[in-house]
Amino acid sequence: MPLSRYVLSLSLALCPSAAAAQQSPRAIPTWPERAWGQAIPPDGVRPTGELGVLRSWRAPVDVHVMPGVDAATAAASLSDAEAVMDSLEQRTGIALPLPDGDRGGTPSFDLYLYARRSPSGRALPDALSYAGPWDRATAFAVVEAGADPAARRRAVAQSIAEGCVYGAKADHPIGFVRAMGAMLARRATGEALDPDDVRAFQSEPSRAWWSDDARSPAAQRGAAVVLDAMSSRWDDERGTFLRGLLEAPVQRTPPGWPRLWNEPDVMEVLRRVTRDEPRGFWGALLTAASARAVLDPAPPARTVQWSELPSWTLVTGVAPTGQASMVLDLGDAPLRAAVGVWVHASPYHRWMASLLRLDRDGRVLGSVDSELISTGEWSAQVDALEGVAKLVLVVVSAGDEQMDPDGEPIRDGWVAMNVGRI
Repeated sequence: MPLSRYVLSLSLALCPSAAAAQQSPRAIPTWPERAWGQAIPPDGVRPTGELGVLRSWRAPVDVHVMPGVDAATAAASLSDAEAVMDSLEQRTGIALPLPDGDRGGTPSFDLYLYARRSPSGRALPDALSYAGPWDRATAFAVVEAGADPAARRRAVAQSIAEGCVYGAKADHPIGFVRAMGAMLARRATGEALDPDDVRAFQSEPSRAWWSDDARSPAAQRGAAVVLDAMSSRWDDERGTFLRGLLEAPVQRTPPGWPRLWNEPDVMEVLRRVTRDEPRGFWGALLTAASARAVLDPAPPARTVQWSELPSWTLVTGVAPTGQASMVLDLGDAPLRAAVGVWVHASPYHRWMASLLRLDRDGRVLGSVDSELISTGEWSAQVDALEGVAKLVLVVVSAGDEQMDPDGEPIRDGWVAMNVGRI
């Protein structure tokens, strides 16, 4: 045996771990362990012990009456469910929840009505459907009857809408399922989003829109304000834009995988549909963040007066799609005032920023918008402030270059915002 081959064989025998570490360049990398989608199989466990079932003759829905629920409330809930399904079909064109065989006694969507249940108004997937070319799932709903008919109607609409989301694509993240469910429920009922949900979402502006599974269900539903902002900019009366976000990112996960793939995901679809917009996807990100910054209630932000300038604030823990704001009240500003702003942010994130001019009624008069900030620094100045009551500086994280929730998550970023006189 030649000496070089002998030395190589001996080194491989003595260091097997080093040999194992050398993989073929043609080896297929494994899928990331962190995935958005549901685990396989879905883990929804159906309730038992119902007293009876009310079946609809005009919509594919059954109400399972649990102990403590009176007949009148059950009948009203069935009527609410029928109205929601009719409206979803007519106003949005969204397909209704998938038939579930005989899991609830019939193929209809099953709504389990409890006297008291928390959280209320949610759908739980319980089986994958293999009838189509992509990952879809059947689901059932859990709703609390409660004492407030309006809250019960909202919960019924939310749970049915979430069932529609799982029927369209099983591997959307739970945050997106709840946000889209709230958006569809609002369209189906014609009512506003739950104010408590909106407050819960707005109270945590630095957290991610949809990929933060640890957020409360209320905050996840409140993220519908982001979809609302996007819909008002790009949608039509039939909700084609929203339906595209729901149905376009489809995929069939191969057998044997522990979690659903969720590739492509919502962010990839957003990048595609907004590619012709000014600043592309990053502009869409800034549009949603700016709309959120002036919403009532607005996210928490430091507010300073003209007399306090120069002033600055530091916000930490900003996740991708999270944002930070600073407000300048111009009530005590002199005539012909001019303002400069400087943004310094963590360089391992990319950012978008906007300086909004608001009148006394909170309407946006104009803005100075950044391009994509890849160096962590941006500045702007604004004058001609006659008629302007407030300036709102908004900075939103665009994540890393991939902006892919299925990849390895980057650590949260930080933003320092400075405002001064010029």
